[in-house]
Amino acid sequence: MSTPTSSLSSIQIRRRGFRALGIGIGIFAAILFLMFWLSAHNYHFSFAVISAGLPFAYACVGFIELVTGAPYQRLADSWMSLRGWQRGVLGTFIVVASLVIILCVVTFFVMMFS
Repeated sequence: MSTPTSSLSSIQIRRRGFRALGIGIGIFAAILFLMFWLSAHNYHFSFAVISAGLPFAYACVGFIELVTGAPYQRLADSWMSLRGWQRGVLGTFIVVASLVIILCVVTFFVMMFS
């Protein structure tokens, strides 16, 4: 089955990504607020965090479309067209770079507020 060709412009894709990001973050925040409110009222749950994962994933897809201006499916197809070792090296670099950024941001806020 062939994929339909995308006739959307980069601006339209970025708008769609921004909308998906907003909707995903809004639903994610509402679920987290509900979980915190319920836990403040002594309601115990064990795996309700899983329900927050789907809107967060939707927000991540929206963020990727917002930043790149390309449809998520095209980026996924490009990723899968890489050789295995290329995906391994690039994926490892992305994970390590993300960890470095997270550690820098956390260190900045810890130093700022302590």
